[in-house]
Amino acid sequence: MKVRVGIVKDNRERQLILLEASYFLLKKQEASPYTLNLLEETIVYEGAEFDGYCLMEEIAEELNLI
Repeated sequence: MKVRVGIVKDNRERQLILLEASYFLLKKQEASPYTLNLLEETIVYEGAEFDGYCLMEEIAEELNLI
């Protein structure tokens, strides 16, 4: 199966965006003295605000889990 380089690059960029969003969500927990519900906490990526549920679903899609 041949994969175009542009698609791989776009996919890699998407994965890095999701990884960075996950990192900042975890940093949000680290900075809080309270235990946060990370699925309900919001994070901004791709110019919009998403909650942890959306982030989890997008990661699952990238991993072909759903």
